[in-house]
Amino acid sequence: MLWLAFRMLFQERGRLAITLVGIVFSTVLTLIEVGIYLGMMGNATSVVRHTDADIWVVSQNVPNFDFSQPFPAYRINRVRALDDVLWAEKIHVWFAFLKLADGRREQAQVIGFNPDNGIGGPWSMATGKPSDVKGGHYIIMDESSRQRLGKLEPGSNWELNLFREQSFKLVALSREALSFTTIPVVFTSFNEIDQSLMGTDFEGQISFIVVKLKDPARVEAVAQKLRSVLPDNDVYTKQGFIDRTVNYWTIQTGMGMAFFLTAILAVLIGGAIVGQTIYAGTIEHLRDYGTLKAMGAKNSDINLVILTQAAVSAILGFAIGVIVTLASRHGIVGAGVSMQLPPLLFAVVFAIVIMTCLAAAYISVRKVKSLDPVMVFRE
Repeated sequence: MLWLAFRMLFQERGRLAITLVGIVFSTVLTLIEVGIYLGMMGNATSVVRHTDADIWVVSQNVPNFDFSQPFPAYRINRVRALDDVLWAEKIHVWFAFLKLADGRREQAQVIGFNPDNGIGGPWSMATGKPSDVKGGHYIIMDESSRQRLGKLEPGSNWELNLFREQSFKLVALSREALSFTTIPVVFTSFNEIDQSLMGTDFEGQISFIVVKLKDPARVEAVAQKLRSVLPDNDVYTKQGFIDRTVNYWTIQTGMGMAFFLTAILAVLIGGAIVGQTIYAGTIEHLRDYGTLKAMGAKNSDINLVILTQAAVSAILGFAIGVIVTLASRHGIVGAGVSMQLPPLLFAVVFAIVIMTCLAAAYISVRKVKSLDPVMVFRE
């Protein structure tokens, strides 16, 4: 029966090509849509994920890392006073403008961190090291910013305007520090933002307090204690802040639903094409199947033929789709769009494609099940 299934499948090459086009389309669109979504969520949570802290203290109702709101810096003393706290650090996050060589201004996300320990700073460096921003008007830019800022040459000077304009020297380049909004990311010393860029209305203000515990197993208990100590702030575990960020961009903005809806439609379209072509083939070979049943073949034998054709088509189409996706990835990333394709994503999409194709073939299975072998002997 398996030999028969393969022969019938590859005998009708035109029909097989149509089937594969549908599956390839479904696979490529699903992988790209979900891959871009994962890449965007990775960007949105990158600093939080790479900061070695157990707890994040933020202003009330802050939905994510990008949309921070300032609060008094002295509250960090209440955090440090707890016996469970190993250390607590301040992080500044503000949006500023970079003045380009041609006179244009480009918005940037400025992150102020402590260069003595690197907490909240860049985690992967292309050149230099995070501590290079210490002791002066120095900045680190992410190398991904070249698309929007042009040439990034260590040693060059850049005008940065937050509440006042100040010249900064580019001393190093980071990697993988991309914001969800895709605007350039700039790292500098926390003290430089506080002393050189902040306006008088925001002096003594911070965006986040990040906390490392002596015993990470007590993270939930300490977070609850901090909520009582800091009633005017929201307190999250590291994973809780990541989840809040992903929830905001996925559900509250509706962006994630749009990505997944497109992926679902792609799967349904691919399944419809597979179902239609396999059904057409079944109708064309109906008398052949009737002959097999008249010769003693069981419904399960013929079902095996149909389902094998669907499974083989799914495997071939998925394999081609993966090749196309991987070949397209470089161009997509090169265009400035983040994209993550973890092995688990391939496994999940493969399972979905297989199940969709087998489900689409069920119509043909039902048709053969009700087939009367007597039809073979009729004119």
